[in-house]
Amino acid sequence: MNMPQGIPQRPMGSPQAPQSTWHLIVERHETATGGGFWGTDLLGECVGTREQALAMLEDRARHYVPEHPWNRKRTQLYRTVDGFMMITEGVRSSRRWTCRFLVAELLWDTGVPTP
Repeated sequence: MNMPQGIPQRPMGSPQAPQSTWHLIVERHETATGGGFWGTDLLGECVGTREQALAMLEDRARHYVPEHPWNRKRTQLYRTVDGFMMITEGVRSSRRWTCRFLVAELLWDTGVPTP
């Protein structure tokens, strides 16, 4: 398998891997007329091991307050194979809002991120 130039070949996230840049990402399900869509936000960055990035992500997930619902009745935080998932129920609705939290190793970046 040919790797693009500039990307070192190494086992991703393994204990033998050198420190990497990990982005901490939240994916939110946004409700909209006729359905919904997923949006993403960058919660932070970790330079280190995958385990260090997951520990930082867990802290961010535990303190994350989703925009919706405005009046929360119940929030559950789950650990998944690749991160965390938050399910929130609103006081006035039977709907649930979902946020998925994940770490992703940055392999390359073409420039300065937009705000």
